Amino acid sequence: GVAAEHPEVSIYFDLAELRGYQYHTGMVFAAYVPGYGQALAKGGRYDDTGRAFGRARPATGFSMDLKQLATLAEREPPVNGIWAPDDDSAALTETINHLRAQGERVIQALPGQHTGPGAHRCDRQLAFEAGEWRIAPLN
Repeated sequence: GVAAEHPEVSIYFDLAELRGYQYHTGMVFAAYVPGYGQALAKGGRYDDTGRAFGRARPATGFSMDLKQLATLAEREPPVNGIWAPDDDSAALTETINHLRAQGERVIQALPGQHTGPGAHRCDRQLAFEAGEWRIAPLN
């Protein structure tokens, strides 16, 4: 599930969330991010909405304000990441997954990428030393 794949992400369920549009016929939801008091996305279950178009069927959907999303994306991310090289070794992948499970932000380079650790606000890097991947200061 999401918690196993992304342990650094906090997910909360508020069973009192009752806002929705008139056409919602089941569960509704809203997505929030820390430090922002408004819902970033809202949605829910709606049945028979397609009837007006000749085919009634169940569906789930959501809406999102792209201007809000762009504003939130402009926030300065923290300078506390670990830069990992473009290397597909199993040992590196295992190290990255282990660090992420501990809450570290690890950015791995992509093939042909022209930006480096500074562009991604990393303050450390993974280096292969003595037969294993270790966290090292940026040179």
